[in-house]
Amino acid sequence: MQRAWLPIALAVAFIVLAVFYLVPGINHPLVSDQPAGIHLKHAILFGGLAVLSVIWARFAGNASR
Repeated sequence: MQRAWLPIALAVAFIVLAVFYLVPGINHPLVSDQPAGIHLKHAILFGGLAVLSVIWARFAGNASR
């Protein structure tokens, strides 16, 4: 389980970014139009990356045994 900390940290960061892009009224980077609006596609992208990171952590945990 020693090598599984990196994907878990990435998953937490991606979840924070997904929530960040769902909050209206904040200027979001990486957006060309309506920087203060809700960006569902960005939130879905970061949520998917979080899921992939959790899957990676699961496999990294098995590899260290």
